[in-house]
Amino acid sequence: MEKNRVVLNIAGQEFRLSSENEAEYMQRLAAGINRRIKEIQKQYPDQSTSRCALLAMLDMADELNTLREEHTEVDRKIAELRSMRDAEASPVQVPVKRPFERAGSKKPVGV
Repeated sequence: MEKNRVVLNIAGQEFRLSSENEAEYMQRLAAGINRRIKEIQKQYPDQSTSRCALLAMLDMADELNTLREEHTEVDRKIAELRSMRDAEASPVQVPVKRPFERAGSKKPVGV
C-alpha cells in the first residue's frame, strides 16, 4: 500500500508523518487530540500544554481500555448466545429401543 505524507499540528507542535491511512483521516485524529487537550486546558488553565497533552493521552488511554474491556465482554456474550442457539438447534440423541427387545439384549424376545 502506498504511504501518504501528512503534516499534523498537535498541541502547537508540527509532525511530519507518512502513513498508509488517508491524510484526511490523520487530520481528523489530530483534531480530536487537539480537542481533548483544549478540554483539559479549560479544566486546568495553570498547567502547561505538554502536561495537558499528557493528561489528555491518559484520558484517551483509559477510554480505549474501557472500550476494549466492553468489546471483550460483548464478544463473550455473543459466543455464549451462539453456543446456546447451537445447543438448541442440535437434535437430542435419545436411544430408541426396538419393539420386543429385552433390556441389555440385542435379540428380540422369544429368540
